[in-house]
Amino acid sequence: MDYKDYYKVLGVDKSAPQAEIKKKYRKLALKYHPDKNPDDAEAEKRFKELSEAYEVIGDAEKRKKYDELGANWKQYEQYQNAGYGGGRRTRTYGGDFGESFNGGFSDFFESFFGGGGGARGGDPFGRPTQHTASTTRASLPLSFHDAFHGVSKVVELHGKKIRLNIKRGARTGQKLKVKGKGKGGGDLLIELKVGEPYGMKLDGLNLHGALQVDLYTAVLGGKVNLQTPHGALTVPVAAGTQPGGKLRLRGKGMPDYDKPDVFGDFIAEIKVTIPKKLTAEQKKLFEKLRDTEA
Repeated sequence: MDYKDYYKVLGVDKSAPQAEIKKKYRKLALKYHPDKNPDDAEAEKRFKELSEAYEVIGDAEKRKKYDELGANWKQYEQYQNAGYGGGRRTRTYGGDFGESFNGGFSDFFESFFGGGGGARGGDPFGRPTQHTASTTRASLPLSFHDAFHGVSKVVELHGKKIRLNIKRGARTGQKLKVKGKGKGGGDLLIELKVGEPYGMKLDGLNLHGALQVDLYTAVLGGKVNLQTPHGALTVPVAAGTQPGGKLRLRGKGMPDYDKPDVFGDFIAEIKVTIPKKLTAEQKKLFEKLRDTEA
């Protein structure tokens, strides 16, 4: 069995970063894809080689194992000759194109990366190979806007893209489970990290923010505009409104992820804006008002 130089297959340097390997693979796989080269045996063979190479060095963990093998090839060859190698197994590789190419990999790949079947287990350097399904954990940052309104996100794990449809009302610490997308066919558990809302604070489902009211509206009453995640709202202000007072706007807070028709409240704290500069006439009027009060 011949050693396969996957770096040479993809035409990249051994020190190439993962992003460069992915870019080169996508370019070559697109060129030799069977859909673009029908009835072309050479193109099909080339595509298989590219897929096999990317399956290994396109994955950071497999690449590390492969690099170790390169330095210890003779040791591995002796291991195989002693009869400890695993049985052959056919796999289906999806790649980055959403296509399935079920042709099986080379003996080299199947023996070293395919695992299984031998009396002593898979790893040629004496380490047990794990084939049992396990939960893979990851975190996903979300902006407050996306968490509030809901969003569709595409995440990449081990070279495979997974689309997540996140409903509105997502919160920090919330965990989403995707079945069968973790290591060895286990579950993928994603913890959400939601950013802070700009100019507001989140308390459960309630949002707290400031309502800026000019002095004249605070004294005489009127209406002011308030920006919320629900859009701009017109808020009535009673005459004689005091700084620090609070208005509760029912149903204008954060949506409940588990109950899409349920919303918290928006609690607006009154901030009265005092004019910094007065004209001479305005000053006289304020002085007159003060004297009247006195």
